[in-house]
Amino acid sequence: MSVSDFLARLQGKRAAYDTTDEVIRLLDEQYERVRDTQFPVHLQRAAHLEELLAFQPGLVDARAKAADLALYADALVTAARSNGHAELAERLVDVVESLHGAVAELAAATHATVPVPQVPLAYAA
Repeated sequence: MSVSDFLARLQGKRAAYDTTDEVIRLLDEQYERVRDTQFPVHLQRAAHLEELLAFQPGLVDARAKAADLALYADALVTAARSNGHAELAERLVDVVESLHGAVAELAAATHATVPVPQVPLAYAA
């Protein structure tokens, strides 16, 4: 890491890379770091989930995080378009659609945690 990169990190900034090789290395290392630190934590927390309703709070939280990420990606589309980066904007549109799909799927999974109501047949119609 260069001195300028180090100083930028102290200011809460991240370096931007000029080559695809650097970006590939950055993304691979990032994924490995997140996987190695977070996945064991997630497994440990999920190991205690037994009842259907116990899944609900985590799913609600995951949906909120996914929704926030979708909205952030949407803002990036707007910024890319307004700055003339049409190709990037189009790639980000695909990301936004995927993230909104994840939000919808997490909502469906959350609904699936609600036990089937015990409605008497006389009132079901």
